[in-house]
Amino acid sequence: MPINIRMKPGFMYWGTNSENLTLEVPFPTSGTFETSRKAQTQESADGSIVAQVIGRSKDKQTLSWVVMDCNKWWEINNWIEANGMFFYCKYFNFNLGIWQIKKFYCENPSCEPYRPNSNPSHAQYGMPRFLENCRITVVDMGNVDV
Repeated sequence: MPINIRMKPGFMYWGTNSENLTLEVPFPTSGTFETSRKAQTQESADGSIVAQVIGRSKDKQTLSWVVMDCNKWWEINNWIEANGMFFYCKYFNFNLGIWQIKKFYCENPSCEPYRPNSNPSHAQYGMPRFLENCRITVVDMGNVDV
């Protein structure tokens, strides 16, 4: 069932298709948004620079959380494992000031466990109390017709 954004405010919404955005990604502590653009340049006979854009602009966002609940982090990463690293994402484009849906892929999820349980006879042996410095980068693969 698609997420009703009015009822569940999230930072991003991921799904297996543009109509089925089932994972709500919470607001990060930091979410660096960047857009890459490639251009081919050369110098003309009169010494001026001539440039031509190659391809299209691509959005990339690095989401990081200083502290995150273990269950939410595992939900995000288990969703990626179950559905693949390519997904549809509804996100706010900070360059254009609008919500968009594009196909994305993720890079380099990382986290630091905080004080894992070190008692081998305990049921939660190895589990941290929470996670610190969680980070994941998402990169757009192109527009989606919706």
